[in-house]
Amino acid sequence: MSFPIRRVLTSGAAAAALALGLLAGAAPAQAHDALASTSPAAGETVTANPGKVSITLTNAPDTGLPGSNIITVTAPDGHVVSEGDIAVDGATLSINAAIDHDGEHTVEWRAVSADGHPIDGTFTFTYAGAGSHGPEETSTAAATTEPSPTSAVTSAAPSPAPATESPAAASATSGQDNTGLFIGIGALLLLLVAAGAYFIGRRAKGGTE
Repeated sequence: MSFPIRRVLTSGAAAAALALGLLAGAAPAQAHDALASTSPAAGETVTANPGKVSITLTNAPDTGLPGSNIITVTAPDGHVVSEGDIAVDGATLSINAAIDHDGEHTVEWRAVSADGHPIDGTFTFTYAGAGSHGPEETSTAAATTEPSPTSAVTSAAPSPAPATESPAAASATSGQDNTGLFIGIGALLLLLVAAGAYFIGRRAKGGTE
């Protein structure tokens, strides 16, 4: 092989190797962002209301187009509990959520990679806080409002009514009072009759003498 031909082949091989190296280095840079983590974690069961749901990507998302980054949280009964606007902090996107229903919640998200390519995904978590706290709160309320047995009996017992004299008793009392009156009048009349008889007898005796 002549020297010029060998030189051309060597230069071509070097150029090909350089091109392959550039392509290998550019491939990671052109790869789309991916989901790194979520809060709550996928499949996690939480007992305290987190108040918000977050996703973290491998790189900060593109926020140039309003409404392009979305997180939707759906309760077990099918209604959406996420509310407000997406908050972006570096590679983390968050949204407020009123999570107050026990059961499995579904999170659907979509974001725009730093290279402008949209990515999306879905995960679920379970909330078990409302049912675990409900009976305790109910018991506390019942203990606060339920009266003690002693007070219930005391309040239920009617206060004694003032004693009233029955008509029969009143009639008997009135009869006793009238009987005494009649006896007194009769005794007075007897005294008057006796006194009259005494004076009449003395007068008659004096006239005889």
